[in-house]
Amino acid sequence: MGIADRVDTISDGYSVTRSKPAPDLFLHAAAQLGLAPEHCVVVEDAGSGVEAALAAGMWAVGLGPFERVGAAHVVLPSLEGVHWANLQAKLSEHKLTPQPQAR
Repeated sequence: MGIADRVDTISDGYSVTRSKPAPDLFLHAAAQLGLAPEHCVVVEDAGSGVEAALAAGMWAVGLGPFERVGAAHVVLPSLEGVHWANLQAKLSEHKLTPQPQAR
């Protein structure tokens, strides 16, 4: 795709032992980037992904129907027309509640 120079790190299902809804993948990605979980925003289209983001103590943006991703801090039908400033404003309306880490 020619975007390697725009990607800081890659984390995928092979990077961790436990898959979603465990928070491991998102915590791994944050560690690779040197970011605290509470400084991360996860954009997910699956309920298990939203659950994993919340378990990691990260901000969750759910894409799709509320029935599937309604546990996210913000639910959108898609990212079409979404700008970072608007998303940031929507997220600021919510309180980030750190979740206890399952080990």
